[in-house]
Amino acid sequence: MIYFLFYPIVFTVLRVMIRIYGRLRSSGEHNVPQTGGLIYCPNHTTDADPPTMFVTLPRRAWFIGKSELFEMPVFGWFFYHFHAFPIKRDSADRAALRRAEDCLKRGEPIIIFPEGRCAQDGKLQRLQPGAAMLAMRAGVPIVPIGIQHANEMLPYAAKKPQFSKHPVTVKFGEPIHPSKFASLPRSQAIEEITRELGLALAALTDQAPPPVEAARERRNKREKTFVEHSKTTDGAVAS
Repeated sequence: MIYFLFYPIVFTVLRVMIRIYGRLRSSGEHNVPQTGGLIYCPNHTTDADPPTMFVTLPRRAWFIGKSELFEMPVFGWFFYHFHAFPIKRDSADRAALRRAEDCLKRGEPIIIFPEGRCAQDGKLQRLQPGAAMLAMRAGVPIVPIGIQHANEMLPYAAKKPQFSKHPVTVKFGEPIHPSKFASLPRSQAIEEITRELGLALAALTDQAPPPVEAARERRNKREKTFVEHSKTTDGAVAS
């Protein structure tokens, strides 16, 4: 009720502000499927990215944000009532993932920043596999989105917006359909979808693709951590 009551007001205020400070421009909206669940995946360089997405998305979406945001006074209340729910970063937050999957299966879009956090230097960071995993589980496409110059409007860690030197641009790329990778083993399919998403974001933001961590590298890291943990435990027992 609160969302539908205040949505027009919040939308109008934010859109006017972003148009004034950032001279907002967008393109590629025709790439967004008109029906069914989908995952919007933008790059992330500034706290201005979520409100920029809020006023630009062709279809309203559920936002998934770090849990710390929902613990803030006033802002936390706002996030809870404006189609957003929290996720614990750097952990397997199964409750948040189940809720996201439920939204997608109901035909509602969600938005995930696949880098997981802001890139202070503006460059694409290594992408997390969560978006690809959800796309596979729910059978929905991923729409890559390139945001440029929003970090000029609100630099990293800045508290107030400023006039951007260049127009803030939002480009919607062609959907990535998980069915394209159906013949691959699940882990490899997730890896390939994540890689393709990285290439799409790079093309949409005119920069180099993000670094890719192969499955073998992840296994080696896990094995190394296990060995180091075992040595520590053995030492503690021996002493």
